[in-house]
Amino acid sequence: MDIQKLRDELDQADMWSAIRGCPDQFTHILTTYGDWKPREPITEPRQVLFLGMGGSAIGGDMVRVWVDRLAAVPMTVVRQYTVPSWVDRETLVVVSSYSGDTEETLSAVQQAAGQGGRVVAIASGGQLAQLSRKSGWDFIEIPVGFQPRAAIGYSVAATAIVLTAFQVLPLDIVGELEEGARVMELEGRQWADPDASENEPLELAQQLVTRLPIIYGVTGTTEALAVRFRGQLAENSKLLASHHLLPEQNHNEIVGLAERLKEIGDPMVVWLLDREDHERIKLRQELSARLAGTKEPLVASQPLEYALSGAGESLIQRNLSLLHRIDWVSYYVALLRGHDPSAIAILTKLKSEMSRS
Repeated sequence: MDIQKLRDELDQADMWSAIRGCPDQFTHILTTYGDWKPREPITEPRQVLFLGMGGSAIGGDMVRVWVDRLAAVPMTVVRQYTVPSWVDRETLVVVSSYSGDTEETLSAVQQAAGQGGRVVAIASGGQLAQLSRKSGWDFIEIPVGFQPRAAIGYSVAATAIVLTAFQVLPLDIVGELEEGARVMELEGRQWADPDASENEPLELAQQLVTRLPIIYGVTGTTEALAVRFRGQLAENSKLLASHHLLPEQNHNEIVGLAERLKEIGDPMVVWLLDREDHERIKLRQELSARLAGTKEPLVASQPLEYALSGAGESLIQRNLSLLHRIDWVSYYVALLRGHDPSAIAILTKLKSEMSRS
């Protein structure tokens, strides 16, 4: 199939360039805001609350995994209209809305501020920018012109910059992000070329076109990427998928998976793995694959599993690499299924009808 022809016909808003340029988003934020400091004196928070929805929330999900490993304070990601009762003056509230007009996020941040939380906002403009100016909140402005899900580099880097400024994350995370962006750039040159001799995202996309992807990440390493993958397949590819995490999957879902795989059908398991996964997790993944039956497809030409990992020396670098792979997979699946990867008509209609209600 002629991928370039499909791109010319279907990719009307040029999602290809948005994905290809994701490494530059990290560079832009790190260069523009590398020395960013809040306007008021820094007080070390007792906890961090991240507010966002959809593509604007994924950056918080990714950074939260790193906070769990590197920070002395906890971080919670909230996707809804309200915030926990524990939010107070010792809470750093990072709110992210690409458009600045996300209904749930605007509601939640005003409640968080009302409970005393110290707010730092990340947006391209909209009501959140106006509210930040009116309320005296710190504000990081990111460039306009992207789908929220395609602005992931801005979101991740801006969130990390805020947390380093508040001494939640160590300063050397900036170097990790720089190196991760370099890895993404080098790999992206190959993945953006459908005629490359080796193109893992395209290879996986060809397997997923008519399948039901069942995505399994690992708590503490690839968990945020499992959420990202499911969301990207839904929005870019218009393909329904499911996701769950190891080790929790071993305590419930594996039973249903094993039964589903006994039938000739459409499921395909995608394992999102990392070399820093706990040794017992690695064993659980291997046993899960064998016992559930993903290693023995009923039809030889229709494999039941695929293992996907990122490249890089650190977990942060590998997370960024895996993020980039996932986005390219979703892009190629969209084209192969005959869809414009940017089109989200039903979401636009839903937002319109919500605004009138």
